[in-house]
Amino acid sequence: MRSLRIGLVGCGKFGAQMGRYINEYARVVAVCDQQILRAEETAKKLSLNPSVYTDYLQMFAHEKLDAVFITAANFVHAEITIAAAQCGLHVFCEKAMARNVAECWSMVNACCLHQVKLMVGHKRRLRPSWARMIELTRPEGSLGEPLAISIVQYADMRPYHYPGTWWANPINVGSSQAVLCPHTIDWIRAMCGDVVAVSALAGPRMHTGYLFPEILHVMYRFKSGAVATINTSFEFPLQFFREAQGPMVQCRHGGLKLTPQLTHIDLRWHRLDEALPHNERFEMAPDFDAAFRREVSDFFNWIDKGEPPCLTWLEGLRCVELMEAAELSAQQNGKQVELPLYPALEGLAPKSY
Repeated sequence: MRSLRIGLVGCGKFGAQMGRYINEYARVVAVCDQQILRAEETAKKLSLNPSVYTDYLQMFAHEKLDAVFITAANFVHAEITIAAAQCGLHVFCEKAMARNVAECWSMVNACCLHQVKLMVGHKRRLRPSWARMIELTRPEGSLGEPLAISIVQYADMRPYHYPGTWWANPINVGSSQAVLCPHTIDWIRAMCGDVVAVSALAGPRMHTGYLFPEILHVMYRFKSGAVATINTSFEFPLQFFREAQGPMVQCRHGGLKLTPQLTHIDLRWHRLDEALPHNERFEMAPDFDAAFRREVSDFFNWIDKGEPPCLTWLEGLRCVELMEAAELSAQQNGKQVELPLYPALEGLAPKSY
């Protein structure tokens, strides 16, 4: 692989973390953040003396970049992606792809027009623990196809101090599900395929600092006939965020249950014709490392060798579509919303892209 020159936009904690994985396969030569101190701190952490900017347009103009990684806030993903595409830069955009489907399509169309790659980071399906569940439900697996999935993401989000920030405002974040659910939504699509209908109900409000309902119960119906639910709450004191991600899955020939802990993940699965369940354990740190390295290396191989990646923009767009559909349904007191949300926008991107 040739030495690709990468720009990083968004220097929060996650941006610095992503930069370390990028540097294993390429080189971050420039970082950008509106807060100069955060940009400088990230530059020091990456240890390769990248240039520091507070304006991504200046970074695109002054640096000879091959691609850009966007780890900034949701509400600027579209504008940064479009600007990068216009400069001929390939784009890796962290989830959620954008605030709504219209913004997602604007990103896709810009990247198609300028013939650059667009990939959205959804690592959950790539983590060995979660990928193992997908493997068990494939035709060659032990449990048969998934028929129903239940995920209760009741979590204590108070340590993140989101109320009053952009994370708590739907104008900036897009939807309440964008805080807790993008990776989980992408994973249920990896398990069950395309969704054909969404319905959702919002619960009573708890915290005035959030400008959307913190309690949301959502049901998805898949083209396969399978169903899934993702139920969220932001102020459940018995579970930290990482502990509140585990699904239960009813399969054709049995079932499985994932139980995340702070340091490890336990997976139990059981065929209906077996006497005892299977127990598998995954350590947390290697589980994350494997996923990050897979998506980053795939992105660079897509650019450099044209090899199809594990993810593209399509997974990111479908995730945003499901979140937007849930918001629309909740606003209509649970009315079922059929997909795709905007049929007129479908098929705009070349099938080969």
